Formats: sequence, C-alpha cells, structure tokens
Amino acid sequence: MTQSDGQQDREQFVEFSALAVFVSITEAGTLTAAAKKLGLTQSAVSQVLKQIETTLGVVLIDRSTRPFRVTPAGLRFKAYAINMLLEARKISAVVRESAQTALPKIRLGLIDSFASTFGPQIVKRLHSRAEHLTIWAGYNAALRDALLGRRLDLIVTTDPLASEEGLECHELFRDPFILIIPAEYEDLTVDGLRGLSDRLPLIRYSRRSSLGVQVDVHLRRLGLEPPDRFEFDSSDTLLSMVSAGFGWALTTTLCLLQARHALGRSQIVPLPGAGVSRRFNVIARRGEHGDMPRQVAEICREVFRETVLSEMQLIAPWIGKDTYTVDSVTQAPLSSRGPLPVDGI
Repeated sequence: MTQSDGQQDREQFVEFSALAVFVSITEAGTLTAAAKKLGLTQSAVSQVLKQIETTLGVVLIDRSTRPFRVTPAGLRFKAYAINMLLEARKISAVVRESAQTALPKIRLGLIDSFASTFGPQIVKRLHSRAEHLTIWAGYNAALRDALLGRRLDLIVTTDPLASEEGLECHELFRDPFILIIPAEYEDLTVDGLRGLSDRLPLIRYSRRSSLGVQVDVHLRRLGLEPPDRFEFDSSDTLLSMVSAGFGWALTTTLCLLQARHALGRSQIVPLPGAGVSRRFNVIARRGEHGDMPRQVAEICREVFRETVLSEMQLIAPWIGKDTYTVDSVTQAPLSSRGPLPVDGI
C-alpha cells in the first residue's frame, strides 16, 4: 500500500472527538451556543463541522435557514454519534468496576430538602467510592439544567424529567404531604379545614416552586381556595410563621425534618382528603456511570430508612411506613415510563 493510499484510508473516517462537537451543535441550536458550551471558539466549531461534512461528502446541517436545519443525513449521523459516545463512556465505567477502583470524580446534585436532611450521611457513604466528590444543593430547575448541561453526573430530585431522552431513573421513596396548624386547633376534617381556612390564612410555599404549585393543586381538589397573604421560599420561615400563630401550612415530611427546629408548639396532623405525596428519584445519563446510579439510589434508600422513617415514627406515628413506599424501585429508562407527578422544593 502506498503512502497516498494510507492517507486516503485515514481521511474517510470522522475523528471521534468531532462526534461530540456535532451532537453539541444540534442540541445547542446555534454554532455560537455550541462553542460556548464546549469552551471553543465559533470558528473552531464551524471548522469541525465543515471537516465532518467534507469527510462524509454530505451536508449535515443546512445553514441557509435561520435557525439552521439538521438534514435527514444529519439526523441519521447524530443518532449514530450519540450511540458511539455512549458506548465510549461505558468503557471507562465498566473497566473501573471490573478493577473495583474508585471513580475519579462524582458530581452529585441534591434537592435542598434532601441535602439538609441526608447530606452528611450520603457523603459518609460515598466518599470512599470517588477520588473527588462534589455535592451541589439547589432547586429542581437548577439541578435539571446542570445534569442536562453535563455539569452534574447524577441528581436526586423530584423533577421527573420524563420528557428527556437518554436518562435513567431509580425511584427512591414518596414524601407525603402533612398539615401544620397552630397548637390550639384540633385535628381537622375537610370541613374543619375549610373552617380553619376562613379564620386563618394559608402560609404558602412560593408559587415559583413546583412544591407550591402542587399544594395549590391539592387544595383545589379539596374545594379550597384560601386567599393570598403570606408566601415563602423557606420551610424554616413557613414553620416559624405557623408556630407564631399567623396561619396554617401544608408541607412534606422531609421539609418538616429540614426545619423541625422551627416547629415550636405547632401541631402535625394528617392532611384531610386523599393522600398526596411527591416522589424522589436518582436520575443520571443512561449508561455513562455503570452501576454507580443504582448504588447511589440504594444508599439514599438506606439513609432514608435509617433517618426519616425512624424520626417520623416518633413525630407522626400515624403515617404508615407504606405511605413512603414507591410502587417499584427498579431502574427504567425515562422514555419508557408513564408521566410522574409534578414535584417540589
């Protein structure tokens, strides 16, 4: 084989690094956005795209329209590129698992109420499994964006992310809603709650949070529309306001444990009507981290059983243990799952 033949053989293959660039271009929607996401210049990204198209001899992206349009050939190439990148990422995880070595880095995002309640125990169980462990705490929306933007490897969240492809979900537990009322009131029926609502304002979670939205949905199911007066982002402030006698509130068991120091003399009572809860899940990009998402999910379940269940049995023994149990704790690709409830803070 001559040198020119060898050169031609090499040129007919797209470089592996170019696959990630092409996928980023199609997901970002513009060359500028893709360049920013990749930490490259726009001209560098444009050059990679041109090299791919030259190598393949086809147009993958029609740049004559605004926004650009991915051609049928480009869509086919994107599908193959995603599969190849996924398989490549699996290699690292599988090899490390077979050698039983720690991962070089785990970047884990935790919803605020979960981080406050479980954070130290999660770190204690995970620190030996990674050379570097990063924990982010935040709201659902921020964690979702960080996972999809590859700034986090896996997240513990109540956001189902059901519309996103390429993710795996490990269900953890349900976090039931409970009612917090001032100390002088008795346990309530729906009618009693309606009377309380007429006498005292509802202290709400902010409607900017999905937890606040879910509270409103449940109240409408009960036929209640308490007037707006107090609205807070913080469980600490919300419980303090109830304890001070300013009103009543709906919260969840995890939010209660997160801010139990602010409970004061308030009563914890069952929520009238059909039970409602939010569901916690571990979500990761499918196949990229081997068995780690399942391991993290099992650790979370263990910590939940050891902390929340035991503490809530003392605080609110009338909440049965099956209230916290999800229908299944098996892994399932998100695209194969039915819609999940919209969940909270």
